[in-house]
Amino acid sequence: MTTGIDSRVERLASMSRAVLDRLDRGERLSVVLAQSRKDAELYGNRAHVHWLDCEIYGLVDVPFAKQPRNDDDDKAGVYLFCQLRRAADVRKITVDGVLRDWSRDKTPPDRSLVVHHSVGHLERSAEEHRPPTRTDPWAPASDRDLQLDLLHSEHQRVLDGVRAYVYQYMSSIWSWAIQERENLALLGRDYHVVVDSLEALQTGVGEELLAALGNLRTDNPANWALAALACRNVVLKLGRTLFVSDQETYESELAQRTLKLGGEMEKNKLCAFIDRHFRSTAGSVKSELKRLDQLARSIYERGSKGKSATRHAEAQQLVIDTFDLVGGLERLTGLHPVTYP
Repeated sequence: MTTGIDSRVERLASMSRAVLDRLDRGERLSVVLAQSRKDAELYGNRAHVHWLDCEIYGLVDVPFAKQPRNDDDDKAGVYLFCQLRRAADVRKITVDGVLRDWSRDKTPPDRSLVVHHSVGHLERSAEEHRPPTRTDPWAPASDRDLQLDLLHSEHQRVLDGVRAYVYQYMSSIWSWAIQERENLALLGRDYHVVVDSLEALQTGVGEELLAALGNLRTDNPANWALAALACRNVVLKLGRTLFVSDQETYESELAQRTLKLGGEMEKNKLCAFIDRHFRSTAGSVKSELKRLDQLARSIYERGSKGKSATRHAEAQQLVIDTFDLVGGLERLTGLHPVTYP
Protein backbone atom coordinates (compact mmCIF):
# COMPACT_ATOMS: atom_id res chain seq x y z
CA MET A 1 0.00 0.00 0.00
CA THR A 2 1.39 3.38 -1.03
CA THR A 3 1.45 5.99 1.74
CA GLY A 4 1.21 9.74 1.36
CA ILE A 5 4.95 9.99 1.97
CA ASP A 6 5.68 7.36 -0.70
CA SER A 7 3.41 9.12 -3.21
CA ARG A 8 5.02 12.53 -2.67
CA VAL A 9 8.53 11.12 -3.00
CA GLU A 10 7.65 9.26 -6.19
CA ARG A 11 6.00 12.33 -7.69
CA LEU A 12 9.00 14.50 -6.88
CA ALA A 13 11.40 11.96 -8.37
CA SER A 14 9.30 11.67 -11.53
CA MET A 15 8.64 15.40 -11.96
CA SER A 16 12.20 16.55 -11.36
CA ARG A 17 13.57 13.84 -13.66
CA ALA A 18 11.14 14.95 -16.37
CA VAL A 19 12.38 18.56 -16.11
CA LEU A 20 16.00 17.43 -16.31
CA ASP A 21 15.24 15.32 -19.38
CA ARG A 22 13.51 18.23 -21.09
CA LEU A 23 16.47 20.50 -20.38
CA ASP A 24 18.85 17.82 -21.67
CA ARG A 25 16.84 17.71 -24.90
CA GLY A 26 17.39 21.44 -25.29
CA GLU A 27 13.80 22.59 -24.85
CA ARG A 28 13.29 26.30 -24.37
CA LEU A 29 13.69 27.30 -20.75
CA SER A 30 10.44 29.30 -20.78
CA VAL A 31 8.34 26.20 -21.53
CA VAL A 32 10.02 24.18 -18.77
CA LEU A 33 9.64 26.71 -15.96
CA ALA A 34 5.98 25.99 -15.20
CA GLN A 35 6.74 22.32 -14.53
CA SER A 36 9.76 23.35 -12.45
CA ARG A 37 7.50 25.58 -10.36
CA LYS A 38 5.11 22.67 -9.65
CA ASP A 39 8.08 20.61 -8.52
CA ALA A 40 9.33 23.37 -6.19
CA GLU A 41 5.81 23.81 -4.80
CA LEU A 42 5.44 20.09 -4.03
CA TYR A 43 8.93 20.07 -2.53
CA GLY A 44 7.80 22.84 -0.20
CA ASN A 45 10.36 25.55 -1.00
CA ARG A 46 8.31 28.75 -1.11
CA ALA A 47 11.33 30.96 -1.79
CA HIS A 48 12.13 29.03 -4.96
CA VAL A 49 8.47 29.04 -5.96
CA HIS A 50 8.46 32.84 -5.89
CA TRP A 51 11.80 32.97 -7.69
CA LEU A 52 10.33 30.81 -10.47
CA ASP A 53 7.26 33.09 -10.60
CA CYS A 54 9.63 36.00 -11.21
CA GLU A 55 11.39 34.05 -13.95
CA ILE A 56 8.10 33.13 -15.61
CA TYR A 57 6.40 36.55 -15.48
CA GLY A 58 9.23 39.00 -14.94
CA LEU A 59 10.15 40.66 -11.66
CA VAL A 60 7.54 43.43 -11.76
CA ASP A 61 4.71 41.46 -13.41
CA VAL A 62 4.14 38.49 -11.07
CA PRO A 63 0.34 38.18 -10.66
CA PHE A 64 -0.96 38.78 -7.14
CA ALA A 65 2.54 39.41 -5.75
CA LYS A 66 2.33 41.45 -2.57
CA GLN A 67 3.88 44.89 -2.77
CA PRO A 68 6.16 45.57 -1.10
CA ARG A 69 7.47 42.04 -0.78
CA ASN A 70 7.77 41.80 3.00
CA ASP A 71 7.36 38.02 3.28
CA ASP A 72 10.71 36.36 4.04
CA ASP A 73 10.26 33.69 1.37
CA ASP A 74 9.25 36.26 -1.25
CA LYS A 75 12.26 38.40 -0.37
CA ALA A 76 14.55 35.38 -0.63
CA GLY A 77 13.08 34.54 -4.03
CA VAL A 78 13.56 38.09 -5.28
CA TYR A 79 17.13 38.14 -3.95
CA LEU A 80 17.94 34.94 -5.85
CA PHE A 81 16.36 36.41 -8.99
CA CYS A 82 18.46 39.54 -8.70
CA GLN A 83 21.64 37.54 -8.14
CA LEU A 84 21.03 35.52 -11.29
CA ARG A 85 19.94 38.54 -13.35
CA ARG A 86 22.88 40.90 -12.77
CA ALA A 87 24.04 42.48 -16.02
CA ALA A 88 26.03 45.41 -17.33
CA ASP A 89 24.21 48.66 -18.11
CA VAL A 90 25.10 48.78 -21.80
CA ARG A 91 23.62 52.27 -22.18
CA LYS A 92 26.74 53.65 -20.50
CA ILE A 93 29.16 51.84 -22.81
CA THR A 94 30.70 53.58 -25.83
CA VAL A 95 33.19 52.54 -28.47
CA ASP A 96 35.68 55.14 -27.31
CA GLY A 97 35.23 54.08 -23.71
CA VAL A 98 35.82 50.41 -24.53
CA LEU A 99 38.99 51.25 -26.48
CA ARG A 100 40.24 53.45 -23.66
CA ASP A 101 39.56 50.79 -20.99
CA TRP A 102 41.09 48.07 -23.15
CA SER A 103 44.28 50.06 -23.58
CA ARG A 104 44.45 50.47 -19.80
CA ASP A 105 43.75 46.78 -19.19
CA LYS A 106 40.72 47.61 -17.05
CA THR A 107 38.40 44.97 -15.65
CA PRO A 108 35.05 44.15 -17.33
CA PRO A 109 32.12 46.50 -16.66
CA ASP A 110 30.36 46.34 -13.32
CA ARG A 111 27.21 44.19 -13.57
CA SER A 112 25.02 46.28 -11.32
CA LEU A 113 21.86 46.31 -13.44
CA VAL A 114 19.10 43.71 -12.94
CA VAL A 115 17.48 42.30 -16.09
CA HIS A 116 13.88 42.19 -14.83
CA HIS A 117 12.16 40.74 -17.90
CA SER A 118 10.66 37.26 -18.08
CA VAL A 119 12.67 34.35 -19.43
CA GLY A 120 10.28 34.18 -22.37
CA HIS A 121 10.97 37.83 -23.24
CA LEU A 122 14.73 37.27 -23.10
CA GLU A 123 14.49 34.18 -25.31
CA ARG A 124 12.45 36.04 -27.91
CA SER A 125 14.88 38.97 -27.82
CA ALA A 126 17.81 36.62 -28.29
CA GLU A 127 16.12 34.88 -31.23
CA GLU A 128 15.18 38.16 -32.92
CA HIS A 129 18.62 39.71 -32.54
CA ARG A 130 20.44 40.38 -35.79
CA PRO A 131 24.03 41.62 -35.90
CA PRO A 132 24.18 45.18 -37.29
CA THR A 133 25.03 45.37 -40.98
CA ARG A 134 27.49 47.89 -42.38
CA THR A 135 28.17 48.68 -46.03
CA ASP A 136 31.80 49.25 -45.21
CA PRO A 137 33.14 46.36 -43.08
CA TRP A 138 36.16 48.48 -42.11
CA ALA A 139 34.08 51.36 -40.83
CA PRO A 140 34.14 51.74 -37.00
CA ALA A 141 31.11 50.41 -35.17
CA SER A 142 28.69 52.95 -33.77
CA ASP A 143 27.91 53.18 -30.07
CA ARG A 144 24.41 51.93 -30.87
CA ASP A 145 25.72 48.84 -32.67
CA LEU A 146 28.07 48.05 -29.81
CA GLN A 147 25.35 48.47 -27.22
CA LEU A 148 22.96 46.16 -29.10
CA ASP A 149 25.64 43.48 -29.42
CA LEU A 150 26.53 43.75 -25.73
CA LEU A 151 22.85 43.68 -24.74
CA HIS A 152 22.36 40.48 -26.70
CA SER A 153 25.47 38.99 -25.11
CA GLU A 154 24.32 39.92 -21.59
CA HIS A 155 20.83 38.51 -22.18
CA GLN A 156 22.30 35.26 -23.48
CA ARG A 157 24.66 35.04 -20.50
CA VAL A 158 21.74 35.60 -18.08
CA LEU A 159 19.67 32.92 -19.83
CA ASP A 160 22.55 30.45 -19.62
CA GLY A 161 22.99 31.20 -15.91
CA VAL A 162 19.29 30.79 -15.11
CA ARG A 163 19.12 27.57 -17.12
CA ALA A 164 22.14 26.19 -15.25
CA TYR A 165 20.59 27.10 -11.90
CA VAL A 166 17.24 25.50 -12.79
CA TYR A 167 19.09 22.34 -13.80
CA GLN A 168 21.09 22.35 -10.56
CA TYR A 169 17.98 22.92 -8.44
CA MET A 170 15.99 20.17 -10.17
CA SER A 171 18.99 17.85 -9.79
CA SER A 172 19.05 18.51 -6.04
CA ILE A 173 15.34 17.69 -5.74
CA TRP A 174 15.77 14.54 -7.82
CA SER A 175 18.76 13.40 -5.74
CA TRP A 176 16.82 14.07 -2.53
CA ALA A 177 13.82 12.09 -3.79
CA ILE A 178 15.98 9.12 -4.80
CA GLN A 179 17.64 9.15 -1.36
CA GLU A 180 14.23 9.35 0.32
CA ARG A 181 13.02 6.41 -1.78
CA GLU A 182 16.02 4.36 -0.65
CA ASN A 183 15.46 5.39 2.97
CA LEU A 184 11.82 4.35 2.78
CA ALA A 185 12.72 1.01 1.21
CA LEU A 186 15.40 0.34 3.80
CA LEU A 187 13.85 1.68 6.99
CA GLY A 188 10.15 2.20 6.34
CA ARG A 189 8.11 5.27 7.24
CA ASP A 190 10.07 5.84 10.48
CA TYR A 191 13.31 6.40 8.57
CA HIS A 192 13.25 10.05 9.72
CA VAL A 193 14.22 8.85 13.20
CA VAL A 194 17.51 7.65 11.73
CA VAL A 195 17.98 10.76 9.61
CA ASP A 196 17.33 13.01 12.60
CA SER A 197 19.83 11.03 14.67
CA LEU A 198 22.71 10.86 12.21
CA GLU A 199 24.92 12.66 14.71
CA ALA A 200 24.90 9.32 16.52
CA LEU A 201 27.33 8.10 13.86
CA GLN A 202 29.94 10.46 15.32
CA THR A 203 29.75 8.77 18.72
CA GLY A 204 31.74 5.83 20.00
CA VAL A 205 29.17 3.39 18.61
CA GLY A 206 29.14 4.77 15.08
CA GLU A 207 30.77 1.65 13.59
CA GLU A 208 28.15 -0.61 15.15
CA LEU A 209 25.34 1.58 13.82
CA LEU A 210 26.81 1.56 10.33
CA ALA A 211 27.19 -2.21 10.50
CA ALA A 212 23.53 -2.57 11.46
CA LEU A 213 22.45 -0.36 8.55
CA GLY A 214 24.67 -2.24 6.13
CA ASN A 215 23.26 -5.61 7.14
CA LEU A 216 19.74 -4.36 6.47
CA ARG A 217 20.57 -3.68 2.81
CA THR A 218 20.84 -7.33 1.81
CA ASP A 219 18.25 -10.03 1.11
CA ASN A 220 20.06 -12.52 3.29
CA PRO A 221 18.25 -13.37 6.58
CA ALA A 222 21.62 -14.11 8.17
CA ASN A 223 22.55 -10.45 7.72
CA TRP A 224 19.30 -9.35 9.35
CA ALA A 225 20.26 -11.39 12.41
CA LEU A 226 23.66 -9.69 12.39
CA ALA A 227 21.91 -6.29 12.28
CA ALA A 228 19.94 -7.26 15.38
CA LEU A 229 23.10 -8.35 17.18
CA ALA A 230 24.84 -5.12 16.19
CA CYS A 231 22.02 -3.20 17.90
CA ARG A 232 22.45 -5.32 21.02
CA ASN A 233 26.18 -4.61 20.91
CA VAL A 234 25.46 -0.87 20.91
CA VAL A 235 23.71 -1.23 24.27
CA LEU A 236 26.59 -3.30 25.64
CA LYS A 237 29.28 -0.90 24.44
CA LEU A 238 27.43 2.13 25.80
CA GLY A 239 27.13 0.43 29.18
CA ARG A 240 30.84 -0.40 29.28
CA THR A 241 31.97 3.10 28.37
CA LEU A 242 29.41 5.40 30.00
CA PHE A 243 29.09 4.02 33.54
CA VAL A 244 32.39 3.56 35.37
CA SER A 245 32.02 1.80 38.73
CA ASP A 246 33.65 -0.85 40.91
CA GLN A 247 30.37 -1.46 42.74
CA GLU A 248 28.56 -4.77 42.42
CA THR A 249 25.07 -3.27 42.60
CA TYR A 250 23.20 -0.04 41.94
CA GLU A 251 19.88 1.13 43.41
CA SER A 252 17.84 2.34 40.44
CA GLU A 253 15.06 4.87 40.94
CA LEU A 254 13.80 4.25 37.41
CA ALA A 255 13.69 0.46 37.72
CA GLN A 256 12.70 0.65 41.42
CA ARG A 257 14.99 -2.25 42.18
CA THR A 258 18.63 -3.18 42.64
CA LEU A 259 20.65 -3.62 39.45
CA LYS A 260 23.56 -6.04 39.38
CA LEU A 261 26.69 -4.44 37.91
CA GLY A 262 29.23 -7.24 38.37
CA GLY A 263 30.35 -9.55 35.61
CA GLU A 264 28.99 -8.89 32.13
CA MET A 265 26.13 -6.60 33.11
CA GLU A 266 26.63 -3.87 30.52
CA LYS A 267 22.90 -3.41 29.94
CA ASN A 268 22.39 -2.67 33.65
CA LYS A 269 25.32 -0.23 33.58
CA LEU A 270 23.67 1.69 30.73
CA CYS A 271 20.40 1.77 32.67
CA ALA A 272 22.32 3.02 35.71
CA PHE A 273 23.88 5.75 33.57
CA ILE A 274 20.42 6.85 32.44
CA ASP A 275 19.17 6.70 36.04
CA ARG A 276 21.93 9.05 37.27
CA HIS A 277 20.75 11.68 34.79
CA PHE A 278 17.10 10.92 35.57
CA ARG A 279 17.66 11.79 39.23
CA SER A 280 19.11 15.22 38.43
CA THR A 281 16.55 16.45 35.89
CA ALA A 282 12.87 17.34 35.81
CA GLY A 283 9.92 17.80 33.49
CA SER A 284 10.01 16.63 29.88
CA VAL A 285 13.68 15.61 30.09
CA LYS A 286 12.80 13.22 32.89
CA SER A 287 10.03 11.69 30.79
CA GLU A 288 12.34 11.31 27.80
CA LEU A 289 15.03 9.63 29.89
CA LYS A 290 12.43 7.19 31.20
CA ARG A 291 11.48 6.38 27.62
CA LEU A 292 15.12 5.85 26.65
CA ASP A 293 15.63 3.56 29.64
CA GLN A 294 12.76 1.37 28.49
CA LEU A 295 14.03 1.53 24.92
CA ALA A 296 17.52 0.36 25.95
CA ARG A 297 16.06 -2.65 27.75
CA SER A 298 13.85 -3.48 24.78
CA ILE A 299 16.72 -3.22 22.27
CA TYR A 300 18.85 -5.53 24.37
CA GLU A 301 16.10 -8.16 24.64
CA ARG A 302 15.11 -8.02 20.97
CA GLY A 303 18.72 -7.81 19.79
CA SER A 304 19.57 -10.96 21.74
CA LYS A 305 17.13 -12.84 19.50
CA GLY A 306 19.53 -12.15 16.65
CA LYS A 307 21.34 -15.30 17.71
CA SER A 308 18.50 -17.07 15.94
CA ALA A 309 16.41 -16.26 12.86
CA THR A 310 15.28 -12.61 12.58
CA ARG A 311 12.71 -11.15 10.19
CA HIS A 312 13.68 -8.08 8.18
CA ALA A 313 10.89 -6.02 9.73
CA GLU A 314 12.17 -6.88 13.23
CA ALA A 315 15.74 -5.94 12.36
CA GLN A 316 14.51 -2.78 10.63
CA GLN A 317 12.66 -1.58 13.73
CA LEU A 318 15.63 -2.45 15.92
CA VAL A 319 17.94 -0.28 13.83
CA ILE A 320 15.50 2.63 13.99
CA ASP A 321 15.11 2.26 17.74
CA THR A 322 18.88 2.04 18.27
CA PHE A 323 19.50 5.25 16.33
CA ASP A 324 16.72 6.80 18.39
CA LEU A 325 18.36 5.63 21.63
CA VAL A 326 21.87 6.85 20.80
CA GLY A 327 20.64 10.11 19.30
CA GLY A 328 18.45 10.80 22.33
CA LEU A 329 21.20 10.04 24.83
CA GLU A 330 23.64 12.20 22.89
CA ARG A 331 21.24 15.16 22.99
CA LEU A 332 20.35 14.80 26.69
CA THR A 333 23.61 13.63 28.24
CA GLY A 334 26.32 14.38 25.70
CA LEU A 335 27.33 10.72 26.22
CA HIS A 336 29.85 11.85 28.83
CA PRO A 337 30.88 8.94 31.11
CA VAL A 338 29.67 8.92 34.73
CA THR A 339 31.81 7.61 37.60
CA TYR A 340 29.90 5.98 40.50
CA PRO A 341 30.03 6.52 43.37
